[in-house]
Amino acid sequence: MNWVPHSDGVTGWGFYLATLTISVFPCMSAIYDVPLKGERMYYRHQRLSAIAVVFLLLFGVSALALADTVTVNIANNTGAPLYVSFTTLNHAPGTIAWNSSGSGCVNTGKGANAAYTQINAGQTCIAAVDTASSSTRFCTAKNSPPADCMNAQNNHQTMVETNFEAASNSGCFNSGAACVWYDISVIPSTCTDALWKQNQCANTGGASYNVPVTLSCTNPAEPVYTCQGPTSAAYGPENYPSKCGNPNATCATGTPNCTNGVSTYFYPMFDPPENAYQPNAVCVKGNLSINFLSGS
Repeated sequence: MNWVPHSDGVTGWGFYLATLTISVFPCMSAIYDVPLKGERMYYRHQRLSAIAVVFLLLFGVSALALADTVTVNIANNTGAPLYVSFTTLNHAPGTIAWNSSGSGCVNTGKGANAAYTQINAGQTCIAAVDTASSSTRFCTAKNSPPADCMNAQNNHQTMVETNFEAASNSGCFNSGAACVWYDISVIPSTCTDALWKQNQCANTGGASYNVPVTLSCTNPAEPVYTCQGPTSAAYGPENYPSKCGNPNATCATGTPNCTNGVSTYFYPMFDPPENAYQPNAVCVKGNLSINFLSGS
């Protein structure tokens, strides 16, 4: 196991656990563990207090009612309507409440593999995600809601990867609040660390990218990640977007003394030394903001 340093913005330098696992599909999301990827999952220690158990038994209060939630603000600045979907690691709809009281979240619904909403141009959809959703992805399309964000790589869709943690979990660093880890991934469908080093993942399916995006936390101590095009051959033949930080850097954006660092997963970054500077942050005591941008 590897302990990887990460600036959590609350305790200074926190740590998350990188677990070594057997890879079945080693090119999947940058935050998921077996059976989908063999990358890493953040160390979780689920706890339910004795008091909560008593309430559950005596009053029949559902676990969902007691669960933590994290607010996610999804802005559409692309200039055209967008359809945003939300899928869990096991290809199920994420547990999310779209705020339909205003004009931000419209035509919301749930399919077999995703919860979804339409967000019109210039609007922001505010949603509350139950931390029971855990390891998840947001993805988007311009014509209809993506059916399953766990298939985003095959559909060449930009992956906003999230891992929602309850306040009691170690991943929230005893902050007393629920939190969410977040990153952007454009990893091609069969790209591996070895193939990136060999030929920048040539012939591995093409970059998983369709819409530019910025991720940030309303807690200003956390890093801002941006990935946008145009796509080019600047980082090899797989049509990676050209303005997503520097995938060849040796530090992650937002870490001390890092200029032009890694901002987006171009490849899994499971192997050392790259696993020590993965572009992955945690939003603690704040809301996650997903801003889909105009341009290519």
